[in-house]
Amino acid sequence: MLVGRSGKGKTSTYQTLLSALESVESVESVCHVLDAKIISKDTLFGFLDATTREWTDGIFTSILRKIVENLRGENKKRYWIIFNGDVDPEWVENLNSVLDDNKVLTLPNGERIELLANVRLIFEVENLKYATPATISRCGMIWYGDDIVNASMYFQSELHRLKRSDIEDTEDEPIPISTEMTRERILDRVNEMLHKIFQETSIEDIIVKAEQLVHIMEFSYSRAISSFFSLLKSSCLNYQRLKSQDDFAPSQELIDGYILRTILSSLLWSFSGDSSLEDRKKYGKYLLQLAPFVNSSPADPFDSLLDFDVSADNGQWIPWVNRVPQVELESQAVVSTDAVVPTIDTQRHQDLIYRLLQDHKPVLLCGPPGSGKTMTLFSALRQSRNMDVMGLNFSKSTTPTLLIKSLEQHCTYHRTINGTVLSPTQIGRWLVVFCDEINLPANDKYGTQRVISLLRQMIEENGFWKEDERKWVSLSRVQFVGACNPPTDAGRTPLSARFLRHTAIILVDSPGTLSLEQIYLTFNRSILKSIPSLRHFSDSLTNAMIEVFVRSKEHFTSQQSSHYIYSPRELTRWCRGIFEAIRHWDELSDEGLIRLWAHEGLRLFSDRLIGKHERDWTWDMIREVASKHFPGADVRTALNGSILYSSWLSRTYSPVEQETLRQFIKARMKTFCEEELDTPLVLFDDLLDHILRIDRVLRQPQGHLILIGVSSSGKVSLIH
Repeated sequence: MLVGRSGKGKTSTYQTLLSALESVESVESVCHVLDAKIISKDTLFGFLDATTREWTDGIFTSILRKIVENLRGENKKRYWIIFNGDVDPEWVENLNSVLDDNKVLTLPNGERIELLANVRLIFEVENLKYATPATISRCGMIWYGDDIVNASMYFQSELHRLKRSDIEDTEDEPIPISTEMTRERILDRVNEMLHKIFQETSIEDIIVKAEQLVHIMEFSYSRAISSFFSLLKSSCLNYQRLKSQDDFAPSQELIDGYILRTILSSLLWSFSGDSSLEDRKKYGKYLLQLAPFVNSSPADPFDSLLDFDVSADNGQWIPWVNRVPQVELESQAVVSTDAVVPTIDTQRHQDLIYRLLQDHKPVLLCGPPGSGKTMTLFSALRQSRNMDVMGLNFSKSTTPTLLIKSLEQHCTYHRTINGTVLSPTQIGRWLVVFCDEINLPANDKYGTQRVISLLRQMIEENGFWKEDERKWVSLSRVQFVGACNPPTDAGRTPLSARFLRHTAIILVDSPGTLSLEQIYLTFNRSILKSIPSLRHFSDSLTNAMIEVFVRSKEHFTSQQSSHYIYSPRELTRWCRGIFEAIRHWDELSDEGLIRLWAHEGLRLFSDRLIGKHERDWTWDMIREVASKHFPGADVRTALNGSILYSSWLSRTYSPVEQETLRQFIKARMKTFCEEELDTPLVLFDDLLDHILRIDRVLRQPQGHLILIGVSSSGKVSLIH
């Protein structure tokens, strides 16, 4: 049993030993890797049909049987069977007779399979929390402490791997042979500069500083170093491809400037990419104070390193704001689910994700709901011409079988001389499997997320065991990305460290005020195109919306009530609500726009509140914000009386009087009560208000609704 935390060398140790034994003894070695928590017990050990009494081998038993039968000279080979995954008594107790002196596996049908002398069982686990003494006492034990592999050793290993790699391998389009010298110069120079940089400063110091930051998930130096080299390698590829189009090879000074700043940028994102904006800025300031980078600061000392990217043209810093395109949306785009307004945040996240995907590095986006994780990811994927996306929404009950069946819908099995391969149906393209809400699957009673264990196996071993055929299937041109809320949110399960070490984690936080202004000013300008007389209100409308959103978010928290959760989606719904109302109108007064703005805001921010004093506070706040941002309009008149909108009395969504609406509903109430209810309904003001609120939501695109209230408060009757 090899026991220790992830990244401490368990896999490398047995692989090195197996390779050395093969070289010294000239005996062919075969290694089978299983994770018993991914597959069922019957799939692992086999099962007996209760009706026919026919026995069917499992994966483990079929491996042992082939060795015993010796049809292809199996007794002349060395076999190691690796159980790489959590150990629990439900499956491992079946191996007790194999692990003791008997070395015999007894099957339910009475058959006994002997464990031959050329077969060894190895368990690779993070801990033995659920293993029984009966199992532990039958195995040798090797503990891998944290001092077995340190950060410097891991960094040198990755650097050696970079030396042996070819940056051409990350894409399918070959780099022109004429630029071979440039490619070699880049790789050689990267290695030279990394050696020089980390002679002047130590990787341990950089890691210690990173550990002082607040990370959205548990920090791991192995994950950060791996992400650093992925970003660096991908950046070199992009630089190579760009320079291959030039008539002249770049000078050494130009290459050095680009590489140095790229190393600095990659360090920033790989070691603090899963931290908040303030922590990233703090870490960027620390990196610029290190000896190798003191002369690489951006020109403006007041700007953060976070605000700059490296230009491939001259190797200098270029502000991210210069790379943000100015867009103008059509009015209909407001209700589109894939409308994207670029900001500094989205632009740098897209570039970061794209570079990681180029190196086929698994990416995990973590952030609060409504922060734009999915939108940012899909925007990054659009930059690639050879990637297709398969979306998979995880839930509490997502199983490994569901993941495999979803893959089979987008991929095809191929029989090759090296075994079965599963590859995308579209030839020459990569399939990106997007696992949304990846931390929702629940642990089993022994603390394992089975579907996450399967993802880890697919990433580590590049394949999985096909249960019905009991055969190993290799994956080709398939990579994984995920998105999730922070693990501290309700219903979320912290992901396994053995899985997380393979991913690059990026915190996609809620947009700041400047980004919100940029996004929703673009939306409001497109909305008001249909009524030219109101176009000058776009700035006031945007600022008023954002102030109401920010003040509500600060005043009402999930500690007060679990459903007091606010995200930028509220602002998007606000814009869509206004657009759905005015799209059918030819004209609208200033006061009419303010009244509509207030109505949609009340529906979003007041209807969810429990107490009357909370709703009164929101109404007073909306009046105050309206007076502040619409100084030229008659706000008192605009917000006078009860504000009701409906499409029941006319073909368009327009203001209605409460009494007129009451008479309209009353005329239809008798028929409704006879067909739907056993008892008559009494019309009162709250009933009218709730009916309109429900109708408003259900008429909107993506109009989903949760009704919250005590039992027998009329929720079902209102929906009817």
